[in-house]
Amino acid sequence: MSESKKVRGVADIVFLIDVTGSMQPCIDALRDNIRTFIDTLSTSDANNSNPIKDWRGRVIGYRDHKHDDEWLVQFPFVRDATELKGQLSKLQAQGGGDEPESLLDALYMVSTCPQGSKGEVDELKWRYFSDASRVVVLFTDATYHAKMTIPEAAGGDVDDVINHLTTSKILLTYFAPNLPCYDELAKLPKSAFECIDIEPGMAPHQALSAFTSKPESFTKTMEKLARSVSQSAFVPPAN
Repeated sequence: MSESKKVRGVADIVFLIDVTGSMQPCIDALRDNIRTFIDTLSTSDANNSNPIKDWRGRVIGYRDHKHDDEWLVQFPFVRDATELKGQLSKLQAQGGGDEPESLLDALYMVSTCPQGSKGEVDELKWRYFSDASRVVVLFTDATYHAKMTIPEAAGGDVDDVINHLTTSKILLTYFAPNLPCYDELAKLPKSAFECIDIEPGMAPHQALSAFTSKPESFTKTMEKLARSVSQSAFVPPAN
């Protein structure tokens, strides 16, 4: 089946967010702009010829599995922007200790999240791979452990995570400071690295905070992200 014949306009979207201590400004900016993202995602105009007609979204936060008892914070898929905003409002930036954090473990958990059977809609599962496109949007300001530490994936590295994401047909867009580890993650096919420059004298977390703290600029970022998701999201054909 050619891409032009694939079903568009259906997507499950996960906002995967580093929720360690320095991330509160980013969480707040996402909360304040999530409705703009959803409105842009689902509106057809000159800048968005393939709007998402059927979307679900959920928020997942992660910290450091080595340091935090509650290292993963998960919410169910919802279809309402107000509910999605509510999930973001419940996130509290805390913990994590010193860098690095458990991003690879979190990506593993997202990529191995169960999928429903064809036609099934479950708030804790991806829809069947040919029923909906799968999109993960990541925000982080820190490096990540080179090896996973959760029992089900202990010892796995970035290549293992990339294999799981590819098998699960996940489209990844990630906003992160300009750090070498994120170039490694860019090996994932069809991933998009929204690289945040680190100005002289700035720490990586300060770079992300500065990026998200300009309301008008960040609103435009969320609009651009929504259009990008709309254009790239399609439902793969069933085998």
